[in-house]
Amino acid sequence: MKKPISLFWFCFVFSAGVLMAQPYQSAIGARIGFGSGITYKTFLNPSSAVELIAAYQLDSKGYSFTGMYEFHNYRILRTSSLAIIFGVGAHLGHYTGGYYKNRRGIIYADKVTTFGLDGMLGLDFCEPGSRLNWTIDVKPVFDFVNPGFRFWDGAISVRYAF
Repeated sequence: MKKPISLFWFCFVFSAGVLMAQPYQSAIGARIGFGSGITYKTFLNPSSAVELIAAYQLDSKGYSFTGMYEFHNYRILRTSSLAIIFGVGAHLGHYTGGYYKNRRGIIYADKVTTFGLDGMLGLDFCEPGSRLNWTIDVKPVFDFVNPGFRFWDGAISVRYAF
């Protein structure tokens, strides 16, 4: 009789750690950092989400649009409200002439349209009982036009979860 009960408790404890789900389904808000703007995130399943970012980069005087596919891991920190996030995505940007510079610091005199790949690593927190979602992340950017690694985009996002 003890073996079936022990097996039951082992399965229960193991599944409780694996089945932690995200504390919200979708959220919209502000992203404040090197590229500041609007962010929208929605979950596709309990551990993956899509995030869309529309940002203005003050130093480059341009706009960028980014789509990210993110993985949320709540098990590493053993909590249901704080997740480590990592992801990949792509961006498209348009910058005013005389402000955009590539990784070597060369400033382009003409208007520049860029596209490339993005990565993301950060923390996502949604306080239990609250509709606020906070994210702090770093996002390396690699451009294919004027090629190369351009910069680390870091930001704090504050969203309303629904």
